[in-house]
Amino acid sequence: MSKEDLKNFVDNLDKGDNTEAQKNFNDAMANKVSATLDDAKTDVAKSMFTGQQGVQVPEVDVFSGENIETPAEETPAEEVPADEQDAQ
Repeated sequence: MSKEDLKNFVDNLDKGDNTEAQKNFNDAMANKVSATLDDAKTDVAKSMFTGQQGVQVPEVDVFSGENIETPAEETPAEEVPADEQDAQ
């Protein structure tokens, strides 16, 4: 959301004008989706001319617009063979 969209959204909520606030929110989300799609189109266009296959676009938080970091994979605990478990 741009600052102006956010201000209009909050102002309309404060006034109790939920219909107009919903329009402000929908407009802000449409702008955000459009910007994200434009970025993805740019990435696809770059991959077409560089020969890279399967360029991955990072997952983005819808509220902040920041990339969501993927958690590191956990390594499984060392397994103890069944015959050693029986001895313990």
